[in-house]
Amino acid sequence: MASAAEVHADRAEEWSPPDPESPLAEIDALSAEDYRAFMDELSAALGEAADAELAARPASERVADGLETARRGMRCATVSAEEAATVLDADLAGALESVGELQTQLGAVGFTLAREAAVRGLHQDVAMSLVDWLRVRCPWLSIQDAAQISAVVTVSQTPTTAMIGEAVADGSVPVHRAATVARTMTRLKSSLTPEQQEDYARIATAAAARTDLSDRDLGRVCHRLLEDLLEETEPEGRERTAIELRTVTRRRVASGLTRFTIDAPDGDAAIISGVLTSALAAPAPESKAQGDEGEGDGEGSGGAGGSGGGSIEPDTRLPGQRRYDALMTVIRRGVGNPGAPPSTARATVLLTIPFDPERGTPAGAASTMEGDYVPPRQAAELACSGDVTPVWLTADGEPLALGQDARFASPAQWKALAVRDGGCSFPGCSALPQWCDSHHLDHWARGGSTDVDRMALLCGRHHTHVHQRDLTATVSGGTVTWHV
Repeated sequence: MASAAEVHADRAEEWSPPDPESPLAEIDALSAEDYRAFMDELSAALGEAADAELAARPASERVADGLETARRGMRCATVSAEEAATVLDADLAGALESVGELQTQLGAVGFTLAREAAVRGLHQDVAMSLVDWLRVRCPWLSIQDAAQISAVVTVSQTPTTAMIGEAVADGSVPVHRAATVARTMTRLKSSLTPEQQEDYARIATAAAARTDLSDRDLGRVCHRLLEDLLEETEPEGRERTAIELRTVTRRRVASGLTRFTIDAPDGDAAIISGVLTSALAAPAPESKAQGDEGEGDGEGSGGAGGSGGGSIEPDTRLPGQRRYDALMTVIRRGVGNPGAPPSTARATVLLTIPFDPERGTPAGAASTMEGDYVPPRQAAELACSGDVTPVWLTADGEPLALGQDARFASPAQWKALAVRDGGCSFPGCSALPQWCDSHHLDHWARGGSTDVDRMALLCGRHHTHVHQRDLTATVSGGTVTWHV
């Protein structure tokens, strides 16, 4: 048997230096840093080759295999808290950036699939909304997430705003930012021409794709589009545009608290402001007579009075809380006893309206006591049916007529109108009576009377339409004929 020294000697004779022309020699000569860079390039090239091979396969296979590969990759990337503590700062920041990119890409895939499901009507096959259907298929989706996907899917089905969905599908805009744009375009759609819709959608989508703009900045951009629309609209169309843009939104602030945001046309805003600045929102000290604590009418209406030597406690509510209570008092009275006159004090809105006696119509802008502007035609509508006291003014500013509560149809008159008209009297409208207001066919300030044969039921939409266009009607044989 050969000794160890002899074996080493034989191997030394067999060894020869590497061929300098061999590719391996070039790799062996690399430093550790260059070798790592080389392997990264090799891995990327192999990945691109695998992606190309995958791209050539049918879409159904690509989706399934691609998502399975992603799942395997995520399992590899999963680390424990102890392991994460060993990651260097730079690597940690880079990993977080990669996670953000992956979330956007995953959102793009999810949106594309959800959009196709909506086109096929899969949610309709099981009588569900798209939001509910998505949450059944993806229980990890919150209602907000599903609603955002649904909003973008809906707006992307219109050619002029389809670019919003395409931006999500190609991964340039995350779903939640696209939803902000989608909801803005949904609000503005009825007030824009198709060309304007496309221009506005392009501006908002480009803003959503900018990584240097925060979500709050994007919200400002969308709000600015709304402001620009109102500013660019001709004065005669501005009121109609404002009515189209009316909205109430709600957002859950925390458990037990919800925030409502109202965008109201000037005329409606005047009524709301009237409630919020009325006596209902004033500080209301409570009188507590000795031995009678807890008694009262339950309305919270104040008064500093009290007998029997009771003590007076100051109202500790904040101004915002008082305004909230005033609004809820009005809402509760309306919900609790609709159609009946309130039995206690109510909010009063005084509306001063310049009047043209020759035409029998408002001659200019109306205003509230707080100085809020109300468009002329909307002022006429409010004076007709709103909980408003109109003060008609001459050209010199002198009060011409003061509206009185008798201008409202009594409950008996309203029932007679409901039986006669059967609902909204405007041609082709099917609104039920309970959704209608009583409208004076003869202007109140021109001597119109609150009589059944000179009144007609109109739904809110057609009531606005009638006042905006100064439409008239006649009543003959129990039939209302509108001159449209």
